Amino acid sequence: MNALLELLFPPKCMLCGSPLGGDEEVCGLCRQRVLLNTAPPLVTAGAFFDKAAAGLWYEGDVRRAIHGLKYREKQSYARPLARVMAYAWEHKLGEGCDLITYVPTNRSTLRRRGYDQAQLLARELSGLLDIPWTAALEKTRETAPMHGLKPDARRANVLGAYRLCCGREAVAGRRILLVDDILTTGSTLSECARTLKAAGAAQVWGLCAAAAKKTS
Repeated sequence: MNALLELLFPPKCMLCGSPLGGDEEVCGLCRQRVLLNTAPPLVTAGAFFDKAAAGLWYEGDVRRAIHGLKYREKQSYARPLARVMAYAWEHKLGEGCDLITYVPTNRSTLRRRGYDQAQLLARELSGLLDIPWTAALEKTRETAPMHGLKPDARRANVLGAYRLCCGREAVAGRRILLVDDILTTGSTLSECARTLKAAGAAQVWGLCAAAAKKTS
């Protein structure tokens, strides 16, 4: 059945849509054009996280791929995106890490979509980096869309919007890698890091699939 499905609906590159062969997830051209040459990982610092990196720039084909993961049920995109994130972690952060967790979506979005894209990325990264992952946070309320908000409004928008959903012993003293899909100003990462550090986390690093260029 799988062979028939692949014959009728051959896998396509998540970036350009070209047919793929073998076990590829991104075609050779895009691997060279987007993943290797034009999207160096970005490193920045925030109010509460220690450092944050992103694997790609949030533009063009990368933006469309992340929208596919978030809005069009392209859950298979999580693996190739996580591979790029793993590269960013190893080459731009490369710190010791005890635990991976993620920025959770709100409950209504989770019910409607059926999955959490940041959780998918965290799970894939856990396998790639051989670091355990857990759901440490939950979102306590819906927030306004971040698009178009100024930095101060972004910080106010997420203030108090996350809380610990595991025992404090799960994070206390731990060096935590906090995963999300897009890094813009870092307000959401910072609020989640604040919550984790209030529970005793020793360090929190942010790692995202892509970053908006204005964050640089």
